[in-house]
Amino acid sequence: MIDTTESRLADRAAARLVTSVLIVDDYPLLRHGLRSLLSEQNDMAVVAEVSTAEDVLPTVAKLRPDIILLDLDLPDDTDAVEVLNELRQHHPRCKVIAMAGPDDGSSLAHAVQKGAAGYLLKTAGAPLILAAIRTVAQGGTWLQREMTGKLFEEFNRLAETRKQGADAALTQRETEVLTLIAQGLKNREIAERLYISPRTVKVHVSNLFRKLGLNDRVQATRYAIRHRFVTL
Repeated sequence: MIDTTESRLADRAAARLVTSVLIVDDYPLLRHGLRSLLSEQNDMAVVAEVSTAEDVLPTVAKLRPDIILLDLDLPDDTDAVEVLNELRQHHPRCKVIAMAGPDDGSSLAHAVQKGAAGYLLKTAGAPLILAAIRTVAQGGTWLQREMTGKLFEEFNRLAETRKQGADAALTQRETEVLTLIAQGLKNREIAERLYISPRTVKVHVSNLFRKLGLNDRVQATRYAIRHRFVTL
């Protein structure tokens, strides 16, 4: 469900000085807190809130926000990193600030590869959030200091994985998830089949996409067929 608030600014000159922001997070309390914080700023305006990844692209196409605050851990089948890839292709002027948990190094590294302009921990305080938005809106990039070590650790692990070969680096569970993706199953269906949670499935999907250099489920299906994980 999309919760939108379109801001009609009468003065076009003034409107150009305001950074329009789209908030993407599945927790209503966090969205409310971010909206309250940004509404107090003279140079920012929240134009919409959405709670699922699948709502991002249609909302961006309609409202054309300057900045997206994007939670990398959304509950639906569409992965946030897939959304980043689509945004880069179809809405390159829209800048993304990815928000991740302290242990979400895999999604963070993938977000860097897909062109997010800023990176914040979900626990970031108001000064850091505002500074990140203003920096990115002015054409800069932002990486919260606490995330630097985790990011380099993940890139080093990715480099080692490439040396060893992508196929060998897949865990048994990731191989099972890849096979089920190629069979057309959604994350919730994969979770039921493997007796794990949908969020755990999302982690496996993100990891195997990163290891194999894939952007979406279509590419994953093609890869699985080509390498005989499944047969037609």
